[in-house]
Amino acid sequence: MSRTDVTILGLGNILMQDEGIGVHIANLLNNNYTFTPPVKIIDGGTTGTDLLPYFENSNKILIIDAANFDEKPGHIDIIYDDDILTMLTSKISLHHLGLSDVLSMIKLLDINPDVICLVGIQPYHMELSLDVSVELKKDYGQILDSVWSVLGTWNVSWQKK
Repeated sequence: MSRTDVTILGLGNILMQDEGIGVHIANLLNNNYTFTPPVKIIDGGTTGTDLLPYFENSNKILIIDAANFDEKPGHIDIIYDDDILTMLTSKISLHHLGLSDVLSMIKLLDINPDVICLVGIQPYHMELSLDVSVELKKDYGQILDSVWSVLGTWNVSWQKK
């Protein structure tokens, strides 16, 4: 795997409605936008330690995922580096165990991307469904604004295809 400056990891279980938001946003970015410099966009699904090579081979990592902030549904927060692992103690899904394992492993293995950022979204619904809730779809603009905010600080520009 070649080294890249920026990797976007969309995480989540697409079978559990809003829990799959990270994957849905990653697919939206991949299908509708181009980035300068180029950005690697990964559908990380619910994998755990299989994500380790992306941390090893990226300078900056943006994770998009459902997160439990104990806030109202639709709440979006941007969290960096060590604060991500702290936030993951309040899991909403089993794949968070995999992500916390990866974040712990990169520390043990002395893998040090310049920055790791999580754009976390408080889900509305987590029932069995292949699509996000109508409520969360209305928040796509705010989610994308959060992604653009992070990428902008990393000097990444984007445009619609």
